Amino acid sequence: MNFKKDIKTVGFKDMHPDQVASFVALTDVLLRLAEQFEDERVFEHALQTADDAVVLFGGMGIEVINETSY
Repeated sequence: MNFKKDIKTVGFKDMHPDQVASFVALTDVLLRLAEQFEDERVFEHALQTADDAVVLFGGMGIEVINETSY
């Protein structure tokens, strides 16, 4: 997504803590569901969409760390 420098939005710092927590939970569920698909493109698309949303709300983006568990 292309962002304009002078975009005016409500940011995480302006939101109620419960709103931020809900947004984070929604993002977590989106990515956990997307990782269940065999096609990696589904996860990559979900990650890019979530990352764009986080940036639009004033965040720094999303970092994904893959851990292997046996």
